Amino acid sequence: MVCEFGDDSAWPAFLEARAWLQQGREDLWFVQRGDAWTCEPATSELGIAARQVFALAAPDVTPGGALTLYAPTTTGAPGFVHPTGRPVEATFLAMARVYLPVLMGAAAARRRGRTFTTGHVTQTLDGRIACANGQSQWIGNAADLRHAHRMRALLDGVLVGAGTLRTDDPRLDVRHVRGPNPRRIVFSGAGSALREPTRRHAFRPPGCDVVVGAGVAGDAPPGVTVVPVAGSGGELDVAAALAALRARGVHSIYLEGGSATLSSFLRTRCLDLLQVHIAGMVLGSGLPSFSLPPVEHVDHGLRFAMDHAMLDGHVLLSCWPVGGTAA
Repeated sequence: MVCEFGDDSAWPAFLEARAWLQQGREDLWFVQRGDAWTCEPATSELGIAARQVFALAAPDVTPGGALTLYAPTTTGAPGFVHPTGRPVEATFLAMARVYLPVLMGAAAARRRGRTFTTGHVTQTLDGRIACANGQSQWIGNAADLRHAHRMRALLDGVLVGAGTLRTDDPRLDVRHVRGPNPRRIVFSGAGSALREPTRRHAFRPPGCDVVVGAGVAGDAPPGVTVVPVAGSGGELDVAAALAALRARGVHSIYLEGGSATLSSFLRTRCLDLLQVHIAGMVLGSGLPSFSLPPVEHVDHGLRFAMDHAMLDGHVLLSCWPVGGTAA
């Protein structure tokens, strides 16, 4: 499925859906008026000049004429019912396949008092996220960058590890799209992020949270809030970290790297959704996407339900762990 991530009329509707879901509304309609899409609470009658109307998480066709577009499934993968009888705008439907499961997953996690976590990795065909010397810009493309910024806008926080902070110095904002900036979070079990120069982008106003192991000493740079959690040997207890961040109002997280941090979420089964951007290149020797302990049989590997979209010639896989998560 082709997914165009350019600046178009569909994106504001997903931002509106996020706002309604955070208010506890799930009886929502996506409505197309002319070329523009909006998201609004469902009513018994439309009363508007609408070209297309689709219901979010509705079990049946609604009285107002809406057609069911999406409902959650037991695997977490998109449960789309493709409307028939008239064509669906390709851009809207493709974006819905990528973003509605994220929005619905985040809303469900908030209701249940847990955290919805999405991890993202940009890799080559041979599973490398960087050259052997650490250089990685740019394996992805502009469409992947815009997608990452949209994901940041849809979730409460964006998280990186201390290594990514040091190597890439990311801004962790949404400057390439419309939407709210997320809370910036750094995982640093041994506290090395507290010794980074204060000019790091993540430390600039409004600052960030640095999650460290309990007992780690170090002065917080200006704008940094230290969040101590359980851990040992520089490894954080991921579930404890998520609980501490929930207490600070972070109920959904977009995890952007690096390999060690993403692997820790996978290893502890604290990842609800894994997004894998695959670029059409091969690096050979280089840094792998994941660093996980070996298994003795393929039956013991982590399995996922998958969907896919295209990002300007690259592939975006959306992968949901089969069997759910532990946290």
